[in-house]
Amino acid sequence: MEFPGFLGNAPVKEALIRAFSAGRFPHALLFHGESGIGKRTLAALTAKALVCRDPAHAPCGLCPGCIRADAGSHPDIRTIKGSGAALSVEAVGRMLEDAYRMPEEAAYNVYIVHLGTGAQPAAQNKLLKLIEEPPKSVVFILLCPSVEAVLPTIRSRVQAFALRPPEPEEAAGWLRGHKDVSPEKAMELALLCGGNLGRMQEELEGGITAQAFRLACGMAEAVRGPGHGLLKAAAPLQKDRALFRETLDRLELIFRDACVLRAGGGSQLGGAAQAAEALKGLPLGRLMALRELTAGTRQKLDRNANTALLLTCYCAGLQDKGIK
Repeated sequence: MEFPGFLGNAPVKEALIRAFSAGRFPHALLFHGESGIGKRTLAALTAKALVCRDPAHAPCGLCPGCIRADAGSHPDIRTIKGSGAALSVEAVGRMLEDAYRMPEEAAYNVYIVHLGTGAQPAAQNKLLKLIEEPPKSVVFILLCPSVEAVLPTIRSRVQAFALRPPEPEEAAGWLRGHKDVSPEKAMELALLCGGNLGRMQEELEGGITAQAFRLACGMAEAVRGPGHGLLKAAAPLQKDRALFRETLDRLELIFRDACVLRAGGGSQLGGAAQAAEALKGLPLGRLMALRELTAGTRQKLDRNANTALLLTCYCAGLQDKGIK
């Protein structure tokens, strides 16, 4: 079993290779980690290997099974998503109706299930019934940002793998090989994004997500500095409501990651390792309050609060040294 295009994560690869080679592949896997970390890439490679007709070199990329998997047209690979940010009861119901069919071409039916940021408990309970008593020749590959969002009953019945970014040097090398970018720029992006390939490409393309990511990093690092630094970092948000909201999403993840680091953990979701590291010295109570402030500000923004006034209040709250 091989993993072209999926960097780092040697322990995960080794475990999957052992299971595949021994013919005892788990019926349910859970890949979790921050956005842009490669969960979908690894899921697609795993599914392709399971339908490959050359098991000794799976995924070979040359057989009809691999070609159809790459084209998204293999009849034995299904991708299951909800209609919104989280998996729905209806989506699981459709999978339940389909899961007991026999594979058409391969040895397995493979379901890549996007749990989203927090699948409905009812949807997860319905999914649990499938995982507890799985149909023959079925492999479920579950994807989510954080394992904490998955019910303990599901976690106990799957083989879970936490995915990590590759080392910055490896990530920079990959970017140079796939994009027209100088070695210096590639390393700059790798360090900024903590080796997260998805974030690096977003930053390079310069869309709203990349803008928000850069602004969130700048604002997070300015929290511990003088007030004018934070206001300067946040200035582009005054007249761009959509960018403000996206930046708040990124900041909430950074504050969450800083909380985890402060408590001695290592799980990272925001892809901004440097920004979270710079904040981890703050008291845990203050970090939690900053995260709550960010979530509350986003709610007010969604209720059409005045953008400029809300931003001013938010920046003042971020630098309130009285928060413990």
